[in-house]
Amino acid sequence: MPAFPITTARPADAVPKGRMGYDLAAERLLLHTIQSEEAFEGLLSTGALEPDPSRAEPLHADAYGWMYRQMTARLPTKGDGALWFWARISRQDLVELCKQSPGEVLLTCRVPRERVLLSQFGDWHSTLNRSPLIIELPGESDEEYMARLECAFEDVDARVRAAGVTPDAGYRHWPEDLRSELEISWEFILDPGNYGRYDNWQATAHCLYEDDVMAAVRLQD
Repeated sequence: MPAFPITTARPADAVPKGRMGYDLAAERLLLHTIQSEEAFEGLLSTGALEPDPSRAEPLHADAYGWMYRQMTARLPTKGDGALWFWARISRQDLVELCKQSPGEVLLTCRVPRERVLLSQFGDWHSTLNRSPLIIELPGESDEEYMARLECAFEDVDARVRAAGVTPDAGYRHWPEDLRSELEISWEFILDPGNYGRYDNWQATAHCLYEDDVMAAVRLQD
């Protein structure tokens, strides 16, 4: 029998009320993840859950590949693919995600910080969209920021076309110097010190162990 409780609940009752208690500086991070029943049963039977890279969305293969490389470079663990967690999310948003996941299992975990790579959820979309991450400068107006953002996007488009490929062509065909610049800009999302206290944060890890799990809730319709 696992050392953590396994219950069944509707989404509104699956997530405890009150403060979530996330602390991105903790030695063991509070994380939440929603997994399939099959994945959960695998965790119970083997004591560990590892990612299945074949389940990753092909449309975002470039973004996932970048994240996998960052994990390899920054974490002491090794593996293929990534398990995804929430490291900071509002209770309401987590409940909404549970509502979209009937028949799956909400896991509440505590994972050692050194086994986890944090990334800011909002700006992660720059990586997903293969676009430069442009940070607003101190004192910059909205109009100035938008003008600078537009120039950056136009520059990417022009450099890709100058290389003889269309912007929607495979990322691996883009100029190497451009890909390097984009990927360096994305590294900004990996440092919590670059953001405020209330941003949503996600986390990736190579493996989740049964000992990391504090509670499991099977989600009802």
